[in-house]
This record gives sequence, structure tokens and C-alpha cells, in this order.
Amino acid sequence: MRVCAGRNLEIVANQSRMMEKQRWIQRYGRYAVIGLAIALLCMGFNISDSWAQESPGDPPLEEAAETGEPAPPEAAAETGENFSDNPITAPLEQLAPPEVRAFWETPAETQIAPILLDGRVLFHVTAAAGDSTLTAIRRAADIEKRLVYLAQTILDSGNIDGLNVDDTEDDSTNQPIIYINDEALMTVTYLDASLHGATMDVRADQLVSDLEYALTRYYLERQPEFLWQRVRWVAAIILLTLLGSFALTHFYRGFATRRQHLIPQAHPQASSGAKHVSNQGMVPDIRKTLLNQQRANSLRALEQTLQFTQVALWVGSGFVILGLFPYTRWLQPLIVSNVRLPLRLLLLSLVAYGLIRLANIWIDRILVAVQTNATPTIERSQRLALRLSTFSHVIKSIVAAVIGVIAFLIILSQLGVQVAPLLTGAGLVGVAISLASQNLIKDIINGLLILLEDQYGVGDVIIVREVSGFVETMNLRITQLRDTGGQLITIPNSQIDIVQNLSKEWSRVDLMIPVGLEANIDQALQLVEEIATEMSQDGIWGPLILEPPLLLGVDNLDHAGATIRIWIKTQPLKQWDVAREYRRRLKIAFEAAQIPLGVPQQVLHVMGTPPDPVLTGTTSSATNGTPTEVLETPSASAQS
Repeated sequence: MRVCAGRNLEIVANQSRMMEKQRWIQRYGRYAVIGLAIALLCMGFNISDSWAQESPGDPPLEEAAETGEPAPPEAAAETGENFSDNPITAPLEQLAPPEVRAFWETPAETQIAPILLDGRVLFHVTAAAGDSTLTAIRRAADIEKRLVYLAQTILDSGNIDGLNVDDTEDDSTNQPIIYINDEALMTVTYLDASLHGATMDVRADQLVSDLEYALTRYYLERQPEFLWQRVRWVAAIILLTLLGSFALTHFYRGFATRRQHLIPQAHPQASSGAKHVSNQGMVPDIRKTLLNQQRANSLRALEQTLQFTQVALWVGSGFVILGLFPYTRWLQPLIVSNVRLPLRLLLLSLVAYGLIRLANIWIDRILVAVQTNATPTIERSQRLALRLSTFSHVIKSIVAAVIGVIAFLIILSQLGVQVAPLLTGAGLVGVAISLASQNLIKDIINGLLILLEDQYGVGDVIIVREVSGFVETMNLRITQLRDTGGQLITIPNSQIDIVQNLSKEWSRVDLMIPVGLEANIDQALQLVEEIATEMSQDGIWGPLILEPPLLLGVDNLDHAGATIRIWIKTQPLKQWDVAREYRRRLKIAFEAAQIPLGVPQQVLHVMGTPPDPVLTGTTSSATNGTPTEVLETPSASAQS
């Protein structure tokens, strides 16, 4: 019956999860449809009046320069430089580091520098690596200054028809010189041409085409029609960002709600009385606790990912919006150049944190799989769960430390620190530190031995020297106990030599029951055993008792009475609950059978007639009686 009920509960749980997934798909599918509709609407706006879109009647670049109409993208592609007109992807072109962009095109003996107009890279200029008088950066700055001046002059004229870009070979140097409206802009050198594997004349023709296209775009991007188009793009991006942020917020709240429901199940409180579970249900409950803890960790990682995604969405949208307008596009290279190093360090930190969270999730999954596949006895299964929980904490700490050290070394390399000499010096420093921190090494070694030998784990109740408590935290260095007063006790592992584990595999109730001397001892023994047997057969307390109670008999006889001793073997950490309930039942049974409990007795010997009727309470040492003797007849002096 229990198996069938468990299967029915599992089927109901699977059906509820499927219904929840369907509700999520229906709910968030609407968000995707709305976002797609907004994107298509914006694309429709762009097709109707965008100068950058291709049409069958688009003129080539040379004709566009004469008539003021835009050139098709294919014409720009033929010039040797690629300019992306997509407002979503174009602002991200500058994110690539210059060393990556120049990896396949820059000789080691050549300097390069980009020429920018409105924040876009038009082309690159070069200079000899050993030339300190005119570096590539200085040459690019001079060219950019003249180019911006000429572009502003064309804009102020209000007419793009007069744009004239051509090149003329210099008679003295035999190098092409590029002119814009009869004003010299730059000289095409041999290194500029070799950078693209072309001759100087071919490279000059390519640059002429690129400049015509860039200046035409410079002029048209400042016209009211283009600016209104970009305003629509901004509205669309803001709408999509709000929609995406709203969807992410709903996902985050859903994950947070599910995690809050799992937290009480992942950390169940100790129960007593009628809330006790059965022997057969203990192992599934432990596995369920581990599974709930794993799911809670996974949901927490998803929540943090959604938070980071939401921040990145808003930051990225703002960055893209800056690139939509020519008046703010220049801020993009400035921002990229200033935040490139902090952004790399932030990304490295986020990647390291993500790897740690992912490693924690996989560690939980592996340990849950080990616990699920293990089929030992009930006691050993519970012990295995506690041991796996302890190993989980230790392995997670080790993995986090390893990933943190690797990330730290990568960050140092990004900051320009030579890591190889640092690692060489770290070996010598490590030897010195190891000599100075012998206690720390002892803690780690002893902690490792405690784990391997399974002396105790998280969830056990132990006694170490003069302190005792519940093992709340354990790693390779320290063990933390929570005592009955709620105090947290931290013990270095090197100081743990003798351990008393009160909860490993099973526990025991050891009761000493004093009975009065005048009581019927056989009746008391029978009653003590009957109460223990009834508890072992009880539907609530029986599952907590592992074996039939063992009555040891009369363990002591003194002036207080006879002491009866009984042992009751219980599940781990359940000995205190069973002992409390047993004492309650035994007291009720003793009162019903009129069996008195043992009380320490004292015998008074009275010598002579007392001065007053009230006894003084003193005991005479003149008699030869013992403390256990009871005087039934008065002495001779008392009779007289």
C-alpha cells in the first residue's frame, strides 16, 4: 500500500509539473510574440524610409556622391572596408581589443592606428615601429582632425553634390596623396598598402571610395529624416528592453517563489511526538532533502543569472542607443577604451563566480546520485547521507579555492603582472609560510583524517573533551558545534583527539530508575519492562526503537532504594525524545500501581529526653548504628 501511495504521489507531482510548464509557456510565449511584433514594426519603419537599405534603383557610390543619394552596401563592400549599418550590431564592433583585430593583419615591425569618424572606424594607418618622430597614433590624430574639419565644412555648405574626393601621385615621393575638395588629407605610404596586401595606387583608390561613402553618410546622418528614424529605433529599443526586463522580473519572482517553497523542505526541523516518521520513510526523506537542496541551489543560480542579465540588458541598451546618433556615437569608443580593463576584470570575476556556482550544482547532483544508487541498510543509508553532506561542504570549499586562485592569477596577468616569476617566488614563500603555520597544516591533515575515517560529520552530536554539541559546520580547518545553550563553539581540528559520537548509526537510552525499598521489586521490574515493550510496539514511537528493550535488572541497592537499569536502542539523535516519553509513561504507571520512587533516607538516633518537643535534627555519633538502620523501639534512656 505504501508503494502504491508513493507511486500515485509521484504521478500527481509529475502532472503538476507538466501543467506548470504549460502555464509558463503560455504566459511567456505572449511576451515573445509581442517583442517579435515590435521588432517587425520597427523593421517596417526602417524599410519605408531608411537611406541605408538596398533597393533595385540604388545608385553606386560615385553617383550617390554626385546626386546626394545613398550608396548600396555592396558598393561599400567593394572598397575594401566593411561598415555595418545595423544599429544593433554596429556599436558592438569596437568592443574587440585592437590586438585581436590586428592579429592577422599587422606585422610585428609595424604600428597601426584607426581613423575614426563619428565613432566608426573608417580605415587604419601605419608607421614604422622604430619611428619615434611620427608614430601611428600621432599620424592618425592629425588625419582625424583634418577629416572632421572637412566633413563639418561640407555639412555647413548644406549641399553634398559638391563633394570631390580623389588622389594624386606626388612627383617627389611617388606616393599618392588624397584630396577632399582640393584640400590634402593624407599620404598613402607603402606600409599602408602592405597592411592590406595591395599596391599604393590600389590602396589609394580604396581609401577614396571609403572616404566618399563615409562623408556622404556623415552628411545624411545629420538630416532630420535620419534623426527621426533613429528616434523610432530608440523607442523600439526601449520598448523591447522594458518588455525583456518585465519578463526577466517575472521569471525571477517565479524562481524565488519556488526556492522559498523548497527551503523548508531542504532544511527540515527536528520533530517529536506525533510528527515522527517511520523507518521506511526515513531514507526517502533524506534523499528528498538532498534533492530539494540541489534544486534550491540551482534556482538560486538562475536568479542571480537573471539579475545579471537584467543589468546587462539595460546597460547594453543604453550603449546601443549612444551609437544610433552621430552626435553621441563618439562616446562609444571613449567608454570602451576607459572601461575595457574594468570590464575584463568584472567578466573574469563573474565567470569565476559562475563556475563556482556550477561546480556546486554538479557536486550536489553527483552526491545525490551516489545516495540514490546506494542500497545499504536504513542506518547506514542515514549515515551515508550525513557523510555526503559533510563531503559536499568540504569539496565545495576546495573547488571554490582552486577557481578563486586561478581567477586571481588571470586578473594579475591582465593587470600586467608577470605571473611566472610570481609563481616561482610563491614556491619559496610557500615554504616559509608552511614553517610558520604548522598549526594550520595540522588542522588540515587532522580534518582530512576525520573525514576519511568518518569519525563524525555535519548533523552528528559529539563530545570533544569538555564541550559537546551539534556539529553545525565542518571543513578541513575547524569544526563548529552548537551547544544546548545556543552558543557556537569553534574547535581547530588539530585539537580534536578524543571524540565521543552520540549519533553515529544508532543511539541508546540508558535509564537508571530508583525504586523505594518498601516497594515490590518484582512488580517494579515487570512494569518497567512492560512500558518499554509497549513503546516499541507503538505506531508513533515504535519506528524510533530499533531493537526490543533490554532490561538489565537491579543495578544498585543503597539507602535510597533499588536502582533498575534498562537499555533502549534508538535511531540516531532520537534517544532524548524516547527517554522523555518513556519517563512520562513510567511515572503514570508507577502512580497507578502505588510504587514509590527511591528517596534518600537518613536515620536519627535520639539520646535522652529532648529539652523541647521539637527535634533538633542532629544525629548522635555515640551509637553503633549504621545510616541504613531503622529504629523501631526507643533506647533505654528514652524509655525512662
